[in-house]
Amino acid sequence: MTVSIRSVLHNTQFKRADPVVQVEGKDLDTPVRWVFTNEREDVSSFLSGGEMLIIEGNALLAADWHGTLGQYVASLAQAGVAALVVELVEGVVRMPDELVSAARLHGLTLIGLKSRVPFVDICQSVNTAIVHEQMHLQLEVDTMSTSLREGLSRTGNIEAVAETIASLFGESVAIFDGDGLLAARAGRAFDAGNESSAVIALESRSRPVGALEITQRTMTFDATMRRAIATIVSPVAALYIDGGARMGMMHHLSMGPADGVHVNTFEAQEAHAMLEALGFAGSCIYMPFAFRFRSVVEGINHVSTMVERFEELSGCAVSCMLEGDLMVGWCSTTDSSDGAAAFGRHCMDALAVLEGDGIYVVHGRVALDTVTLVDGFAVLRDIANHEPAYGRVVSTMSALVDRFVASSDMDKAMRMLVVQTIGFEVAASPLLLDTLCACFDNLDSKTGACEQLGIRRQTLYNRLDKVTQMVGVDYNDKPNWVMLLFAAKLTKSWQEQHGG
Repeated sequence: MTVSIRSVLHNTQFKRADPVVQVEGKDLDTPVRWVFTNEREDVSSFLSGGEMLIIEGNALLAADWHGTLGQYVASLAQAGVAALVVELVEGVVRMPDELVSAARLHGLTLIGLKSRVPFVDICQSVNTAIVHEQMHLQLEVDTMSTSLREGLSRTGNIEAVAETIASLFGESVAIFDGDGLLAARAGRAFDAGNESSAVIALESRSRPVGALEITQRTMTFDATMRRAIATIVSPVAALYIDGGARMGMMHHLSMGPADGVHVNTFEAQEAHAMLEALGFAGSCIYMPFAFRFRSVVEGINHVSTMVERFEELSGCAVSCMLEGDLMVGWCSTTDSSDGAAAFGRHCMDALAVLEGDGIYVVHGRVALDTVTLVDGFAVLRDIANHEPAYGRVVSTMSALVDRFVASSDMDKAMRMLVVQTIGFEVAASPLLLDTLCACFDNLDSKTGACEQLGIRRQTLYNRLDKVTQMVGVDYNDKPNWVMLLFAAKLTKSWQEQHGG
């Protein structure tokens, strides 16, 4: 069994230090990869994630520290530290309020030690246990792998694959193909929402095959075990449920541009050819999305309902593929007579059906062409792969500011900002860019913007309608429109300072 924060709290040497959990972060069952002590302020730059860091309380008051305690905690959380442990025996005997608040904000487990025990004794005891568990786990994985390979070698269909896995582990199993359709089930019925399960991505030849979900009633499938199962099951499952070239093209499109920001000319031409091969005409408009499932068994029927309702609309379709607990795809329409903003509202109405259903829904803005669609997938995947907020529907626009300030490369940050909001076509139009900046300067007051630009109100609305046609965001959509104006103002300033 993997050593977790909870099991460390019960370690003999650790218990001697009278540990008190001051902030219970995301989960006390979070695995601990290693325990060590280092009191440098920039220790996060040396970490790889999963560590339990032990420091003396007085280190928090070190004269050579230049940042705040909040910044220190933020750096540890970003590095993926499992827990911060602070000795509160001499000097600093109470956990600083700023440290507690920051730990709560960033979901970092914070533990205080009320008695002094040499850190070396704690590290040696816990790390020895971690090594023993890793050796035991590797033996379990090797044994499981051999048994699973032997069992799967005798299967002749996907139902037999599910039966073999369920029988070996004594768990319930469901296998879904790349379209999210149930391909096979084995074992007793899932009690979705009331019991733990693991969702494992299946892939073959660098393209998604689907997902395997297995209950965790008798054992926990950690990351090592999941990888081993995926490696063994994927090529066998692909014999029966491989989506072929269609799935490969969808996967390629949904991976976004190679530089993570904007497609080049070759990528755009390749993506356009793939969309045509998939049956999408040049007149289609799209809204990309990504769903993270807490449980595919629990959530997939809700997605099916959403798809059915959306496709009842004239010319509308949904294309998606399942990669483990992540489903990526797009809503599309061949009937854009009502305009991009109306299509966006139809998409939002459809996605709202999934709110509160154990699915984290992330959607991009309306894409009027291939380039905008493919560009949108980079940010979609980035947001969806962060800590999921199950039951929520969020826009990539809502993460705009956080992504912007998190970038250390300002040029890349500005390109990313333009791609996510106004697009390069609007950015290259002084007329439209100045119009948006005037709206920003006047807190979106149309009267003030008209006075600043020296134009009539109808002229202003004509320009704003042009922007809506180009980017798919309507000025009545206040949250996203505000972000659009913010992006326009930054873009204008950047162009003036860096020569366009």
